[in-house]
Amino acid sequence: MAMALPNLTIFSSLVFIIVMIAMVPPNLTFLSPLVSFIVIVSLLRIICSHRFLLHCLSRCWRLVGKHLQAYQHFTVPRYRPDSHENPLYHKVATYISSLPILEKSDSASFFSCAYSSNSNNTNGFNLHLGPGDTVHDSFDGAHITWTNKPSDGDDCFVLCIKRQDRVRALQPYLLHIEYEASKIEQNRREIRFFTHASNKNGETRWISMPFTHPATFDTLVFNHGLKKQVCVDLENFMRSRSFYHRLGRLWNRSYLLYGQPGTGKSSFAVAMARALCFDVCIIDISHCSIDILETLLLRTRPRSLILLKNLDLYLNKGTPESGNANINCITNRVISYCGDERIMVFTMTGGEDLVDRTVVPVSRFDMHVYLPMCDFNTFMKLADRYLGVREHNQFQFIEEGFERGLQISPARVGEIMLSNRQSTTRTVQLILQAMESTVASKPGSNSRDSGSKPKFVRKSVDDKSAAVSRGWQKWRYL
Repeated sequence: MAMALPNLTIFSSLVFIIVMIAMVPPNLTFLSPLVSFIVIVSLLRIICSHRFLLHCLSRCWRLVGKHLQAYQHFTVPRYRPDSHENPLYHKVATYISSLPILEKSDSASFFSCAYSSNSNNTNGFNLHLGPGDTVHDSFDGAHITWTNKPSDGDDCFVLCIKRQDRVRALQPYLLHIEYEASKIEQNRREIRFFTHASNKNGETRWISMPFTHPATFDTLVFNHGLKKQVCVDLENFMRSRSFYHRLGRLWNRSYLLYGQPGTGKSSFAVAMARALCFDVCIIDISHCSIDILETLLLRTRPRSLILLKNLDLYLNKGTPESGNANINCITNRVISYCGDERIMVFTMTGGEDLVDRTVVPVSRFDMHVYLPMCDFNTFMKLADRYLGVREHNQFQFIEEGFERGLQISPARVGEIMLSNRQSTTRTVQLILQAMESTVASKPGSNSRDSGSKPKFVRKSVDDKSAAVSRGWQKWRYL
């Protein structure tokens, strides 16, 4: 605003002078000295104005700084000397097209883009910097200018940055461009869902289909702190490729999601994949041999989230002495056979005490995520989302039930609300009945229901068949 005032003062004064000269009739020559005097006084007033002087000094300072200060220019050509395309050029073009300031540019080009369910671009168009045009950006306190400057028939971008900012900000800025461009490109990429099957020759292979599961972190009803913690961890991981490689480690990460059936372990894993725009590969390790597991892992592609379900059933196949060895075996094999840019998510049915005694002392999981049963706060969020109700006189009975120690899974609450969303009173009654029935069936539940005690026991044939049958029934709700 301060820089605009001198321009306004100068413009108004010049207009006044022009009007004065235009008002002098040609035949009234005796007024010319008077008009000349007024013009000279007005010009002196403009020149002697402190605002005008400050404006002139600032403009001169910027011109001197532009021509004398050490600026450096870096060219990002479209083609390398060997005539192959420069990958950095496309990343810079993608990054520049995402800058909000590009919409205010004097020259920009519109291009239609393919529709993707993962993209935030709902209008189906992308902006690109026009030839010869310039756009400004800033990073870590450094002012950066990009110019689309074709030379000798070859497209290229020219980056302009002060020499004093080059050492501090240039390399981090280029890494920032690569990360943001990769994220934008992945948002435009179609996510695939992979599952495994055997062909006629008995060979196990992946089969895929478009990934249409709508679960995201915004649609999940979990503790906000838990979702934020996982999102920050995923964000840090995606920025750490060079750090992992500098340490001589594969760029992958492993998570353990555990909780009772219906707490949303699989949905949470899907939300992680949706946030990263990763493909989803599902393996039930309880029904999968080590050889088949290794083959499947070797055939996964980068940017994949590998969901390994039913870790507890896999551990139940061993003896108490081999439980720790089984955990080490499965985690070591999965981590070593998965390449770069993979996320491994193990799911396990059980409570915190089970995981603390069996997994924590020996596991190589990078992060443990416990998904609890439904509580009153979760119930209120579900009621707001499914029923559109935030207060009801029947909700006090639900709260009293939770205070008495009754339990129910969030998935079960969601199913009841979805089927009876026309009547809040009936929904509350059915949820209370489900909570009471859970208590009634608890004494006869197995270790997967109670989550109280690890059981790495070799069962007899009849007991083992019954356990597998119960496990299959529970697996449907994961």
